[in-house]
Formats: sequence, structure tokens, C-alpha cells
Amino acid sequence: MMIFPRRIIVLTFYTSLTIGATAQYASPQHIRSSGDPQTVAINWTDASNDLGRPGSYGTLAVPLDYNSPQSENNTLILDILKVDATKEPRLGSVLTNWGGPGLDAMSWLSSQARYVLAMTGGQYDIIGPDPRGTGKTLSVDCYKDSEERTRAWLLTPASTNSSDAALGAAWSYNEQFAQHCFQNERVAGSVMSTAFVARDFMKIVDALTLEGEDGLLRYWGISYGTYLGQILAAMFPDKVERMMLDGVLNPLEYQQGWETGPSVSASVSLKEFTKQCIDAGPVCALFRPNISANALYKRIQDLKESAKHVPIVMGPNITTDIVTYDEIAEASDTALRSGLAFGPYLAGYLNSIMIRDTSEYNHTQYVANRSMIVRDNTFNADSTQLIRCSDAMLRAEELADIEHHVQNLTDLGDWNSDYIISSYMLCSQWKIQAKERYEGDFRAKTRNPVLLIGSPYDGRTPISGAFAANKTLEGSVVLQHNGLGHTVMYSPGICAIAASADHFVNGTMPKEGTVCEQDFTSFSGKGMSDTLDLLGEF
Repeated sequence: MMIFPRRIIVLTFYTSLTIGATAQYASPQHIRSSGDPQTVAINWTDASNDLGRPGSYGTLAVPLDYNSPQSENNTLILDILKVDATKEPRLGSVLTNWGGPGLDAMSWLSSQARYVLAMTGGQYDIIGPDPRGTGKTLSVDCYKDSEERTRAWLLTPASTNSSDAALGAAWSYNEQFAQHCFQNERVAGSVMSTAFVARDFMKIVDALTLEGEDGLLRYWGISYGTYLGQILAAMFPDKVERMMLDGVLNPLEYQQGWETGPSVSASVSLKEFTKQCIDAGPVCALFRPNISANALYKRIQDLKESAKHVPIVMGPNITTDIVTYDEIAEASDTALRSGLAFGPYLAGYLNSIMIRDTSEYNHTQYVANRSMIVRDNTFNADSTQLIRCSDAMLRAEELADIEHHVQNLTDLGDWNSDYIISSYMLCSQWKIQAKERYEGDFRAKTRNPVLLIGSPYDGRTPISGAFAANKTLEGSVVLQHNGLGHTVMYSPGICAIAASADHFVNGTMPKEGTVCEQDFTSFSGKGMSDTLDLLGEF
């Protein structure tokens, strides 16, 4: 879980400021059982050759609009990917969501199957449904003109403090984007809320009963997938047999539209990065003899501030070789999200700008500063907005209505606290009304307790979100994983992975106050596969 200031995919969350009047209220006392006497079976076909391991492609027909389930032309076909369990005895199926919102399960589960099998213990089939608006499941496109989309992408500021005009520009370009979505996707956009996705997931649970399963939900969700998990828990608490949420969103803040966690944790994440760099020594390109981690942090701050006033020219290409305040903000946000994988590239990128090393800049800038854009073919950025804004409860009429929120977030941190604000503006001007939106308080006593995992160094979803969810999910436990990166996937550690697997296989919860560490630092030359090798085959 990824949101973006429309210039790069990120994982923050949007806002709005007056309650919409027509969304159907969904709270636990109004939710009926997901059981359906006319349960439809999943149509499976073999996918083993494509996956390189046993698995299946599936499709399932569900209602497009759950408010009118019997109406004509009201069928949506969900695309599903299943990866088979690798160990016996098989215990059933775990449903997954990879975040975004807008990340399709087909590509993510196929590439990360070994990881999620390890996190769940290997004894479950792993099922990845493509949620509404992702992959081929209800594809959406707010811009019908690619040239206009590109122009809007380039003109919308990524940071609201990059100039004295950036805040107003972000407001205006987001207003125009909201108009495009209403004009071109108001029908599809009305049926893409997380509440409807939760109902889709329970239709899959029901369908699995036709294959001998017990009708209970086992769920693994990361980033935005933790919001879906919390809605599943609130709407269907008696169905939750196992649930692990990693990189947990603060549910009430997300629901309202202003996430405070990322504004605080961005600086915490960068400071941990500079500490790991200094501890690593010369293998980190930013290392300098006799300099502290705090001093290095200040140098990076100064570099970004200098680029704000005089952009730095690193070469002749006007598209890629002018380094701005926004470019440095984007690079740190994206690379620190990916933690272990991109830390060295971020260090090389920042160092090359500091010393004006064009060769090193050319080697590192694309990976450090564009590492998520390579997923453009599989990630539909419009679906992020359509899903997120469907969930937001508030609306604003003018920029003045949100200025106090802007100031609050800006004051929360001294690094990138303004980077996410532009992303929060879109839903404040959203014009599509969701057919159903969860507006409850997320309080739930689930059939079995929920495991929550968070890190203080996660710049997207810091551990404060897990503690917020812990207050609403009765019996839940927070496991602190001290990883630099967004979720355990990007800062892997066998301690957290083993705790998650034990939860799924045995129903075990870690003791309150348990703290895990990641196995390797950003400059170790190690990656996720090295951690998984320590755990054995999955």
C-alpha cells in the first residue's frame, strides 16, 4: 500500500471534508451473514506451467452491485490466482490482498508466492483475487486521452511545499482529475468501495465450501490490504478464523482521509537509513569518515532544500537530468519503501548529486527514483483513487477548508511531511458516490484474534497504525518488527515470518511486547531470498 501524488506510486491516503449523504451505511449490526443458498462455484483451470509451481487460475461470478443483487446485467467476474500448499496436511485456503489499493493479485502472488507461503506456514493454498478495478476485474480509466493524462501527471506537484504555488496547484489539478473520473468512470466508480470488495472476498469463502472447506475466513493482508482486513473483521467478525495484517493502516484516520502516521515516520525512516549507512562504512556511498548519522541526515535535508531554490543540473536530458525538491522527495520515499532492495541505490543517487558525479547519477537515478514506475503495465493508478475516494467520508468545498490539516501534517515532521499532502486532496473534491461505504467504528470481537505487525521505521504505515487497530480489534496482538521498509516483505526477518506462520498453522499469538529484527541491513548485499533460504523450501 500505494498511493501517489500522481507523479509516482506511493502509499498514502486521501481526504475530503463534508459527509456525503447518499452512501449506504455499513456497520456490524447491519451486516447479514455472507452465506448464500445459491453459492456459485469457482471455475478453475491449471496455471502450473505459468507459475512454475502447482497452482490454478480461477473466475467467480459475483454481484456487480450488492444493493441490487437480482437486477439484470449485474454480474462481475473476479479473476483469481491460486498457489497450492507445499506441505501436508493441507489446512485450507488463505485469501490475500497486496495493497495499493489497486495492486493486482495475479502479478504479485505469482512473483512472491514463496514469501507468502512462508508467512502462512506452507500448509494453505494461497488465493489472490484481483479486487475491483485491478487487473482485468472491472478495469477503469479516468483519462481517455493519454496526452492529457501525461500532462496532468507532470504538472501536479508531488510536494505541497516545493514552491509557494504548489499547494494551490495541487488542489486545482486534483479537482480536474476528480472531474475526469466522474465524467468517464462514475458508474464503475460507484461499485469499487472496500465494503464491496469485502463482500466479494466472502463470496469466495462461500464458494470454497463447495470444495470441502469450512466457510471461515483466513486472510493475509499488507498495507491497504490491512484496511480491507479490518473491514472484513468489522463486517463479518464471526467468520474470522485466522487473520494477519502487516503494515497496518490506522482505520479511523484512513476512513476520514487524513493519515498522520506517514508525516511522522518519513523522518524516522530516513534517520534509520543514515544510521545503517554509517554503520556499514564505505560500502554505503554516502559514508564519510568522522560523520555521524544525524549529520548525514542534515546533509540530505540541506541537499533537498537547495534543490528547491535552484534545481541541480546533472546532464543534458531535460526530463531526467534536472534534480528538483520533488525528485529527491520521490527518490527517498520510493527507495525507503523498498528498504533492503533499493537502499544502496538511494545512497548512490544522493551521493552522486552531492558530489555532482554524472556517471554515478546515470547508474543510480532510474532505479532510485523510478523504481515503482516500472510496474505501470500492471498497476492502474486510477483504480487507487477510485477505491480510496469511495472509502473517504468527508468533502471540502475549497482549499481553505483543509488548510488546518495541511499545516498539521507539515508540522509533524522535518522530512517529506509535505510529500503526502497532495495525495490527500483528491478525495476532498470527489464527485462519485459509492453504493456502499463502511462508516462504522471498526470495533469487533472476531471469532479468533488478529495478529498485527508493524515497524517504527516503515515510512508508509508505521507501527502507530497497528496500535490504533489493536484498540478496535478485541484480543488482537501487536508484533513489533524493527525493519527498514514497508512491511516485512521489504525488510524480511525470520522472527516475524515464523510468528506469522505459527499464527496461521497453530492459531498461536506472540506475547504482548514481542520485538523482532530484520535479518540483514540495507547495505549487507542480502535480500529476501536469503531470509527465505534460512527458512527452507516453500
